[in-house]
Formats: sequence, structure tokens, C-alpha cells
Amino acid sequence: MIKKLFPFIILLCYSSVCAQISNAYYSVGEEAYKGGAEKMYQDIHDVITRKNLQKCPKNEYFYVKLRIDRTGKPGLIQDKRTKEFMQKSPCAYDYVIKTLGELHDWIPSKNVTLSDGTLYEFPFFPNDLVGHNYKKDYNAKEQTEKASYEGGTDAFRKELAYLIGEYLADLYKPEGVFELSFTVNENGRASDFDIFPKSPSSEQFVKDINTITKRMKDKWIPAKFRGQNISSRNVIKIRFRND
Repeated sequence: MIKKLFPFIILLCYSSVCAQISNAYYSVGEEAYKGGAEKMYQDIHDVITRKNLQKCPKNEYFYVKLRIDRTGKPGLIQDKRTKEFMQKSPCAYDYVIKTLGELHDWIPSKNVTLSDGTLYEFPFFPNDLVGHNYKKDYNAKEQTEKASYEGGTDAFRKELAYLIGEYLADLYKPEGVFELSFTVNENGRASDFDIFPKSPSSEQFVKDINTITKRMKDKWIPAKFRGQNISSRNVIKIRFRND
């Protein structure tokens, strides 16, 4: 099977060791696929149907993390978590490789540069997209119970503002309202922060946020899809003031 899939792996894979590539995400409201997530899932279903792929033996789940380059070509991020998913959800991973390389309506981000790609994440349950299991306008994101923070979102904002004030106040002076996006994984761990709108110092600021937030305790309750904990991408607004 490995040899058979090799051309698709070359097409789809990015190594997480490429430190020169920044980990920027799509901005809020920006689509990564023509027609949105519903059309993306529909197109995956169409590929599954055309290839006559059958249901996985178990209802496996794979959290897909792609980098879309400036030409609209997707690359599957190969990091530690991806390898863990490959081990526990081999059938779902097989479907990722066999289907995503066939999709051609990815949209490069407006913010992408010549050397950058933009990250896009989504939950993938292959059995939901096989045969009569697939329902029109299916969108796993829309059917997901959102992640929540112990004490509420304001408690998270306060803890984050404290950390930024404690460790980064002498380096950055952000002012105004920003949208902060981040991933909460299946264990309630927040990571992969990004911020909008961008500024000349945003890239280093985001790197430093990702460093200091490692000090935060895991107080997030993960998102759930039909009772199963899954990773999810989340967005909150945060106001910075320099008094």
C-alpha cells in the first residue's frame, strides 16, 4: 500500500521541520475551499464514490492539518500528532491520502507570500462520507459542540492577558481589538495561536504567544462530535490597551 500511495504522499506532505515557513492560519471569515467546508466534504464524498471506497472497519477520526500554498496546492502537515493519528486511525489516514490529492478548488489566502503557505484544519470522519451515510450540506464543524473554558471565555482572556503583560509587555505594545485563533486538541490543550489583523511584528509576537501559553494549565473542555472528543479551531476577540 505504501508504494501505491507514494505519488500522493509526495504531493500532499509538508514536513514540520521546515522552520523557515511561518505557521499562519486563514483569517476569520476567509474560505480555504471554493464553496466552503460543505463543498469540500461533498467533493471528498464524490471522490470516495468514484473510487468505490468502502467504509472503515471502525468509525475512525483524523484531524487534518493542511498547508495551502500560493498556487492553491494542499500539503498535509507531518508532525508528531499526525503520526499519532496515522497509528490509531490508519483507515482514515488512507482516505485522507486517497481523496485530498484529488481536490482542486483550494483557495490561497490573501495574506500568503511567495514563500509562505497558510494553515487550514478540519475534522475528517471518512465513514460519514461513504455512500448513503453522506448527507447533503454535511459539515462536521457545524455539527460539533464547541470547546469551552473552565470559568468561561473571559477567564481565558484574563489569564492570557496576564501572561502577555507579565512576559511580553516590554517587547510589544499592541493596541485595539484583535481576533485570536487557536486549536484546542482532544485533551483540552490550547496551541497553535495566531492573531488578526496582522502587523509587521505579528509573526514574532505570535511565536512568543505560543511560547508563553505553554505555561497555561489545560482548562479547556474539548469540542465534541457525537460524544467524541475532537480537536477544533477556535476564535476569540481580545482587547489590548496601553494605559
